[in-house]
Amino acid sequence: MSTSSIVLFALTAMIASIPVIGSAQAADSGKGADQIVQPVAKDIDASKLWDGRKIAPFKVIDNPPMVNAADAEFMIPSDYVLGITVNGESRAYPTRFVWFHHAINDTFSGASGDKHVAITYCSVCNTGVRYDPVLNGKLVLFDFFGLYNGIVALCDRETHGVILQGEGRIINGPLVDSHFRTEPILDTTWSQWRRLHPDTKVMSPDTDYKRFYSPQNHPEPRGYDKFPAPYFKPTVTRGDLRMPPFDKVLGVTLPAAAGDTFQHRAYPIKTLITCGVVNEAIGSTEIAVFFDPQSAAATAVSARVGGKTLTFELRASDGVIGFYDRQTGSKWNIEGKAEEGKLKGKQLDRLDCHLSQWYGWCACFPETTIYGSNETPKPGNPFTLPTDGSGVAQ
Repeated sequence: MSTSSIVLFALTAMIASIPVIGSAQAADSGKGADQIVQPVAKDIDASKLWDGRKIAPFKVIDNPPMVNAADAEFMIPSDYVLGITVNGESRAYPTRFVWFHHAINDTFSGASGDKHVAITYCSVCNTGVRYDPVLNGKLVLFDFFGLYNGIVALCDRETHGVILQGEGRIINGPLVDSHFRTEPILDTTWSQWRRLHPDTKVMSPDTDYKRFYSPQNHPEPRGYDKFPAPYFKPTVTRGDLRMPPFDKVLGVTLPAAAGDTFQHRAYPIKTLITCGVVNEAIGSTEIAVFFDPQSAAATAVSARVGGKTLTFELRASDGVIGFYDRQTGSKWNIEGKAEEGKLKGKQLDRLDCHLSQWYGWCACFPETTIYGSNETPKPGNPFTLPTDGSGVAQ
């Protein structure tokens, strides 16, 4: 058994016997084990919240140490990272570190002042989302809370309001129903991120939590094919039977053509593997979805640049994957930047999107559509159906 498997097994064994806490038992880390901070959003079943703060060792980290890529001997090319660029500075957060923290509060300093970011990650559903942690002009520091709908739940360090990691919504307390704004992030391999950003910095493992990080040379799971512990299932409040719960998707959120609501669409990874690129219109928005089979990275971008709509296709040249527009033949990278050709240097707008397991995406956005399917939502909890013996619904 690998070192990381031993660590995960120990953590699981330690908390596996803890029940889901109802609203009368929920722990508020600032007030003892009494009740969840009120009020609670109307669509939330507080009895399904699992508060792990007093029993799980997971700790969010603030402003972790960073080193230059050239000095990162602890990284190997196949390591997965969550990569971001702020004001021209790129940083990578290895998922074999972030899985333990679940969230990282970081700060980029610059001539125009500090820029704060919240990097969040649920390793079970392979969901990495970056949020702007400033609400109403005030910085919110993220902390670990527990689980809801089988996805990690976070909380506001000051008010203890629970934050749903997959949608960035505070579901209780004085900031109830406030939403954090998402910002671009790329879940990809260290080798691809370094190619895209040679001058990147990367999070160092030299923290107080180093003993919990997965070791070098350990293959990083890209989501799970079943829940790793029994306390996950009781937190699930809803599901959708159109797809198996652990199928991987790229979830995309777009503003609706009218009004203040949003449109949500899931792109099955098994479909993207076969086509590499999707060109389509969602309402009045022309988009392109890119999938890199070498790194399993996926993202969505606006297909319009300079007032014109582009269509894209995946090509390989000398073993290097690229996305080419059919109008000019320019080559674009996974982040939507033109690297070669007539449009070199142009940047496509990156859209609100992240990887997820289907169970996590549809729990957050039950009205979602699915690319390649005309089926309407089929509400149902797959984890309450008869299973094939492995925990997977038949």
